[in-house]
Parts: sequence; C-alpha cells; structure tokens
Amino acid sequence: MKQLKIVLFFLIVCINNTNAQDYPVISDMVTDNAYIFSNNEAQLLRDKLTAFEARTTHEIVVLTIPDLDGENIEYYAYSVFNQEGNNFGKVDVDNGILILIAVNDKKVRIEVGDGLEPIITDAFASRVIRHRITPLFKQGRFFEGIDDATSELIKLIDDPIYANEFSNFINKEAVSTNDKSTDGVHFITKLIVSSFLLFVFFWITMYAYYRLVIKQSFKTFKLKKLYNTHKTKFLMYAAIALLIIDSFYVFFLKLFFGILITGFLSIFVFIGYFVLLKLAFTRAILIFKSLFTGQLGVVIYLFYIPATVFLFVAGFIFGSMPIVMGFFFLLDIVFNKNINSVMANVDFIYVLGGFIFVIILFHFIAIYFAIYQIKGEYNKSFGFAFFKRDAKLSATLNPGSARGYSSSGASSYSSSSYSSSRSSSSSSSYSGGGGRSSGGGASGSW
Repeated sequence: MKQLKIVLFFLIVCINNTNAQDYPVISDMVTDNAYIFSNNEAQLLRDKLTAFEARTTHEIVVLTIPDLDGENIEYYAYSVFNQEGNNFGKVDVDNGILILIAVNDKKVRIEVGDGLEPIITDAFASRVIRHRITPLFKQGRFFEGIDDATSELIKLIDDPIYANEFSNFINKEAVSTNDKSTDGVHFITKLIVSSFLLFVFFWITMYAYYRLVIKQSFKTFKLKKLYNTHKTKFLMYAAIALLIIDSFYVFFLKLFFGILITGFLSIFVFIGYFVLLKLAFTRAILIFKSLFTGQLGVVIYLFYIPATVFLFVAGFIFGSMPIVMGFFFLLDIVFNKNINSVMANVDFIYVLGGFIFVIILFHFIAIYFAIYQIKGEYNKSFGFAFFKRDAKLSATLNPGSARGYSSSGASSYSSSSYSSSRSSSSSSSYSGGGGRSSGGGASGSW
C-alpha cells in the first residue's frame, strides 16, 4: 500500500542515512551472491539476457544477495540501480531492469529504468512477481521463477500488444465472476463494508453540520427523532447514499482510511506541538527569566540545558513527522514524484543543519519572551549570579526534589553521572551504460 509506504518512509530514510552500507558493483548480467543457481543455470540466464541486450540494447540484470542487512528492498534496489558503476541501461535512454532477490528475507524486487517504465509499469512488474516468481520461489525453484519472469519481461518489451494479452490472462486468473463483483471483491463483503462506511460517513457529516454549519452542540442531535419525522426521506436518502458508496467502493474505502490515518497522525501533532513544545517553552522561559534576574546561576544553568533541549527535540519530531509524511504523500499522489528520487538528491547534512537551526531558534524565541516578561513585571530586575539556585525554581522545574536547597548564598549541588553506549564475483557479459531509475517497479515476498 502506498499509504503505508509513505507513513514508514521517513523513518526508513533516517535509518538508511545513519546505517549506510556499500552496495555491490555489478559487472555481469547474473550476479549470484546468494548462490541459489547452479553454474549451468546461471550461464543459461546469462546467455539469454546477453543475447537480448545485443539484439535490443535493453539490459535485464539479475542480482541475488543473502539478505538486506536491515534495509527495505525498495531503497536497496534503487541504490544498487543508480550506484556509480552500475546504472543499468544506456545513458539518456535508461532502458535497464534490475531483478533483486534477497533470499533470507524472502523478498524480490523488479526495479525498472525510467526509459522502460511506460512499458513495464508498476502494475505489470507486480503481476510478474505475483504470478511468475512467487509461486515457484515458494517451492524453492529459483531458476524457473527467474527464467519465467525474464521471459515475460522480454515478451512485454518486444511486443506491446502482448501486454494486453498478459493483462487479460491475469484478470481471468485472479477474478472469478461466479462469486465476485467486477472489481474482484465478493458482493456480500462489499455490501457489508459499504454499510459500515455509510454509518461512519453519516455520523461524520452530521457532526460537521452541527459544529460548523449551525454551530450547535452535537449532543442535541437525535437520530430517532430525525427518523420518525422524515421516515420516507430518511430511508430514500440512505438507500441512495449506500448505492453511491457501493458504486464508488474503492474511493470511499480510501477516503475512510485517509480520515483514519489523518486522525491517528493528528495525535502526534497534538502531543508534539501542544504538549511537548508547550512544556518546553514554559520551562525554557522560566529558566531564562531566572537566569537573567540572578535567581539561577550561570554555572547551574548548564545542568538545565539537556532536559530543555530534549523536550524541544521530542516536540518538534512528534509534531513535524505527520507534516513530512503529508508532504511525501502529495509528492507521490498529486505531483507524481517518486520519493526515492527526491530523497536521493537531499544531502543529510543539510537536513541535520536545518533541524539544529530550528532548535536554536526555539531557544531564541524563549529568550525573547523571558525578557519581555521581565520588563513587564515591576518587581523584577536584570542581574546575574554564578552558582545560585532559587528553591522555588527548583521546586517548579523538579517537583518534590527541591528539599534541602536554600534561596540565599551558593547552594550545594550534586548530580548523578550518566553513561551511554552506542552501540561479488563477476563475468564479462555485462556492459553497463549509465541508465537511471527513479524508483519505478514492484516488490514482493514469498
């Protein structure tokens, strides 16, 4: 699901940038690093793909690896495809295809170069995986699966008319008209889900109508009274609404999940911006006020910095994550921009620099409001101390932990110490050429 990929991609990119690994440089049409082919099988594949390249200049390259080492297969395949020294397909033509098999992870990916995407669409790549590769891989027949898949890809590239035949064959294979509706969903399942969606959207609509249109409390709405007053119209409109939802089943199902995901992500926005950031600003303003009025010594202030910075960082990450995910969603759905290609052009050091700038900006905002509040209080004046810590301040920032501290003179201070720990073989049959991929293709597992 694209929505799920978008939701997880931000976290995946962070992991990929902090745990970067070297990707294989390919010099052969078949690079069997996982040793799933016999020498004879690898040579047969190599001969077929080399002959196809010589005849058409299109390159289909097969790479097997033991595992992905913690990465997702889409990012790994994209990185291998576009790594300098690989770039499958010819330069400015981008007519290459990479078939990546991660044996231990039981995942496979067909990465398609930009030049072949109009022919080998994501849908066709997915069908090749589901109907040619996965069934044979489940039986341990890796050579047969890849041999069938490459043959299918070659047919699709050689003869665009075959794409229609292949599509019709898959549709007949996937959908049984005896017990399913035209979109492949059982009509009883569709009716039940449509009724549920009608119920959900009805209450959402009524809530929005009462709160936004007539601006009344939703508690005043009585369904029974509405039904008894307009029974005929109520049933008629409900039937029409159910018919509309059933006819546009996929749209309303996506709309439901969109609302559900938006509601879930809004929790992160609320916690980040309205809880953690609010707490961070309140704490930071109080600390700076105490620092600028001499209630908190400059040396003691240094011990308050880590907790304040942590709250700013946590609040910003929690609140901004849904916004970043929404940005990725717009790129992918509205502007049809591939996320992999966008992120590949982003330098991580600039992202980190921007993040640090925002945290520093938060501190300057807190300083501004601290000075503003000091000027507005007649009993406050500017001053500085080195080791002083007011008992009231300590009680406010650390409730229950300020006993034994005095507001006069220099107070003794002890702190606990914190510790942390942080923890290919090649042949001569691959010519390369400089093609690129923007992340098109499909993935699967067996």
